[in-house]
Amino acid sequence: MSIFEQPEKTVDWGKKSSQMMITLACLIVVLAGMKAASGILVPVACAFFLAVLSFPLLNWLVRHRWPSVLALGVTMLVNLGFLAGLITLAVRLLISFNRDLPRYLRGLQSNMNELAGWLETNGAAGARTSIENLFDWNGIISYATQHDMVASIGSMLGSTFGTVATVLAGFIMVLILMMFVLMEAQGTASRMNAIHLAGGPDFSGLLRSANDIQKYLSVKTLISALTGLLAGIWCYMLDLQYPLLWAILAFLFNYIPAVGSTAASIPAIIEALVQHGTGIAMFVAFGYIMVNFCLDNFVQPTLLGNRFGISPLVVVLSVIFWGWLWGPLGMFLAVPLTMVFKVLLDNNEEFRWISVAMAKKKIRHGEVEVVGYDLPEGEIIGGGAATERPHRD
Repeated sequence: MSIFEQPEKTVDWGKKSSQMMITLACLIVVLAGMKAASGILVPVACAFFLAVLSFPLLNWLVRHRWPSVLALGVTMLVNLGFLAGLITLAVRLLISFNRDLPRYLRGLQSNMNELAGWLETNGAAGARTSIENLFDWNGIISYATQHDMVASIGSMLGSTFGTVATVLAGFIMVLILMMFVLMEAQGTASRMNAIHLAGGPDFSGLLRSANDIQKYLSVKTLISALTGLLAGIWCYMLDLQYPLLWAILAFLFNYIPAVGSTAASIPAIIEALVQHGTGIAMFVAFGYIMVNFCLDNFVQPTLLGNRFGISPLVVVLSVIFWGWLWGPLGMFLAVPLTMVFKVLLDNNEEFRWISVAMAKKKIRHGEVEVVGYDLPEGEIIGGGAATERPHRD
């Protein structure tokens, strides 16, 4: 029997509406609590997802007869080495770039003035005045000269962690939590089964979700690494001054769906525009577009398949929502967190319809179907225009 087949029954819509209002009010209270407790919840979420991503290495070492303590130590050292190396390299490149930032801003101002002059020559009266009013170049350049970019980024991350005093303290907290999560990871399936047999809830859906998140994060890390590598090579070939910095930026921002890759390309395009002119800047933009298009539309779907059926609209909304709730780190965790909530909703009969609404749609035999829900041959979800292409005969 399909999960979408419902027995005929009379619904008391008055009572149903009251229940929905109470649920909505409870949800608002929960979200307010999550935002207020972001200083604790964000490190916990980061530690959990880093542990999920690191567990295959730990599991591989244990299967090859490494002692559990030694396997855990090696896994933690690999994580610590990678994160510390990446952060150290990024900070050094940012310090160097920060010294050149005023020069790039002056070059960008010059290019904007040239664009305004070209527009006025071609009949756009007042273009120069409009662009000058749009950007306070003197204020921006003065701010860039007097403020340390690294300190500003650290302050932004520190405000995201909230109650955690510094970014360094938050980083140490994440590592400690990740270590304990990895220590508890072995035998989790047996423990969850024992909880269910003892009369507790069934966590099998969450375990499947953890496996899916592990695969998603692994594939996303691989795609992000390829994106950073190809972007760095392309910027190096076009003689940009900071190809390694743009490679790291492309790697990190690729974790943010929909908008991350585009945002990562902007600094490289601006540097190319200032240093080499419009032609090279267009080549840089074209390279980023091709890299992201090929990896996102061919490589990533091939590796992930259709198991991660979240609607593109839901992905974009989740980035906005988690960014508002938990700041920049929430945007990086948007898709994994949304996947967890989708599984929780899918295992609840009352709210399963929300999970179905979040799922990705595909068209087969002229009908719209929901990815991730196996239906009998010929059965579709809904009826009428909801399951048909526009203007279908």
